[in-house]
Amino acid sequence: MANLKMEAVLAFVKENAIYGDPQSVLDTIDTYAMDGSLDQKRFLMNIGPEKGRILIDTIKKNKSKKILELGSFLGYSAVLIGMTIDDDGELISVDPDPNSIAIASQLVEFAGLSSKVSFIKGKAEHAINDLDRSFDLIFIDHEKKRYFPDLLLLESSGLVKKDTIIFADNVGLFKSDMTEYFKHVRDSNFYTSSNIGSKLEYRDSIYDAVEISVRIKD
Repeated sequence: MANLKMEAVLAFVKENAIYGDPQSVLDTIDTYAMDGSLDQKRFLMNIGPEKGRILIDTIKKNKSKKILELGSFLGYSAVLIGMTIDDDGELISVDPDPNSIAIASQLVEFAGLSSKVSFIKGKAEHAINDLDRSFDLIFIDHEKKRYFPDLLLLESSGLVKKDTIIFADNVGLFKSDMTEYFKHVRDSNFYTSSNIGSKLEYRDSIYDAVEISVRIKD
């Protein structure tokens, strides 16, 4: 079944953004969401501009090239990451929803980033088992109750190496689901971890945060 909201965003982008200009694509999505900020039908759960800036700065600071994303949604963060990594960088984005994969793929193509971004349709726990490489940065933004078990799976599958960055979104809004996740990245002695407060995407009155954890041991 088609997702009418995602299709509406894609149509809005194609009508208003500049083809081949990733920043124009992101700005247009932000405009779509913020112009309808009081309309739940136009709220979007992508990372948004404020937390997106934190993600961009993290990628640039650490010169991350090989990136894994858990949770594609409509492709906003795929465009953001794709435009930030160098030409020899790569993003693999995983999502079980065929609508998300379809819309995100078109959005990435419209932004001119298809050469750097690829998608896998499937649950994260299945996709993780099929991947055979480690990553410089892993962006976690999928089902909140899966953050902790999927991080353990990422580790046991060899996808996390020393200096891999785990960037987890929405850990403020969904703090109650993060008890085990926080304990692991903060108290296990395998990571150094920092929590950065922010606002929920397109909702200035709602607190949120990201957790940025750097692996310090193989």
